Amino acid sequence: MKLGNKPIVITNDDGYRAEGIEVLKKIASKISTNVWVIAPISNQSAKSHSITINKSIKVRKKKSKEFILEGTPVDCVIIGLKKIISKKLHPYLLLSGINDGVNMGLDSYYSGTISAAREGCLNGIKSVAISIEKNSYKKNWKLVNLYLPKIIENILKLKVAAFSYFNINFPNIEVSKVKGVKYVQSGARKPGSSIIKNKINGEDYFIIPSARKIHKSAKKNIDEYELNKGFITISVY
Repeated sequence: MKLGNKPIVITNDDGYRAEGIEVLKKIASKISTNVWVIAPISNQSAKSHSITINKSIKVRKKKSKEFILEGTPVDCVIIGLKKIISKKLHPYLLLSGINDGVNMGLDSYYSGTISAAREGCLNGIKSVAISIEKNSYKKNWKLVNLYLPKIIENILKLKVAAFSYFNINFPNIEVSKVKGVKYVQSGARKPGSSIIKNKINGEDYFIIPSARKIHKSAKKNIDEYELNKGFITISVY
């Protein structure tokens, strides 16, 4: 589905220099001729739905329709919609990502990527969060480029309840190993379940956000289970 000149807004939580946002920009530009990028200047992972209050937020224009903010992903959406994009141009679609590392299960409560999509839907925009698995292999952007445009096209055709948004996770595997695309339920996977102590100073701790084993509650039709089986997963929140 081509959107013509209907605006698409892109943001992320890995920062504007992230490889994933560049991939997403290229995909979006094939859907619409009116793509806006409003992204954090630095990594904002796990910032959830936080916003910056009682403090100024610096905004810098990088090029036409591309801006960076010293703020959170949700700051990017709020300021982008209210101050950067013309009020006459109500965005038709918001895409957040492509996050380096999957966002599944209870990650939705912590993820800046997902929270940006949530803020988009709260403003009446069809919104999609996109992530790709982080493992020991090089990112397979060919897989994303092959499947994501069609997935977005199908999402744009769907009628969903107000204030609902989509969450897509790609396994980082060879295209030939992908079993398909599956709508799934959100599981019990939770970030921050692994904590290690600094060996030098016993009072310092580190919360490990990724490289987690599959949650014991994961089963058929649950996001984490199906991604590990080779499916691209889609959840609706």
